[in-house]
Amino acid sequence: MKAESNLKGVVAACVTPVTKTYDIDTDRLKAHMETVLDAGCAYVSEFGTTGEGASFSTRQKADALKAIAGSGMDMKRHIPGVVSSSLDEAASMFRAIAEVDARAALVIPPFYYAPSSPEAVADFYDAMITRAGAPDTEIILYNFPHFSGVTFDETLVQIVLDRLGERVIGIKDSTGDLDAGLKLIRRFPQLSVFTGDDRILPEMVAAGGAGMIGGMTNPFPADTVRLYTGPVTEDFRRQAASRIEAVDAFGGLTVLKAMVAEQRKEAAFKTAVPPLKVASEETMKAVYKRIDETLKE
Repeated sequence: MKAESNLKGVVAACVTPVTKTYDIDTDRLKAHMETVLDAGCAYVSEFGTTGEGASFSTRQKADALKAIAGSGMDMKRHIPGVVSSSLDEAASMFRAIAEVDARAALVIPPFYYAPSSPEAVADFYDAMITRAGAPDTEIILYNFPHFSGVTFDETLVQIVLDRLGERVIGIKDSTGDLDAGLKLIRRFPQLSVFTGDDRILPEMVAAGGAGMIGGMTNPFPADTVRLYTGPVTEDFRRQAASRIEAVDAFGGLTVLKAMVAEQRKEAAFKTAVPPLKVASEETMKAVYKRIDETLKE
């Protein structure tokens, strides 16, 4: 394992601003990344679920990564996502991540055909690495069964570790299941175990978790960092919970994009690639109303 593999902190899963023709707006993406890093996030992760990774081609994402790296950003603070059901596309993206010397790759299992066995999940990761030319880029497993249909429980994580060894340095658990997250922390102390849920972040960190990779960092980066570093009051935690619950209730990703667009006063952040639909003004009013009502309870 690389000497710097003790990976921890708040990782901003960044939304992706897009042009009117649904291409990646690289300049605005870079500016947004700089904003969340300046607010205290340790790393950024582009083109994962929050970054609409499944909506862009590998070519689009690879070109954006090269442009970002060429602009002078420190790619050791980047953990790009690999979101593909195609082995060749996944390998091409993994190779692109290696070419810009990013810190690691956040890789979700293929999400169309169900794996025939737990070993088949390991087969996918192994084949992806081989097809990419076996670069030494490290991997964070992405546990998001809502999209992938694959749950990284203790057994599956061990199977993948047995195959890939120390190349796997962490796991992002987006289930929001505290008990499951704590089990991963206890079973795999050598891994950086991240949650994707603000609401359980303090408990995960207290138990030895690495931190968070999540979307609420987009509109509220400093508050998310505070949840990680502590100390926080119950009122502060309740406010953070009210936000994520309202966002999830009214569209998730598109609501986050609308929040960032409003904060930055840039419509490019609000636009989403079809089939996702831009959050309406009525939706955003309902989001903020829900947050206010929750805090008054």
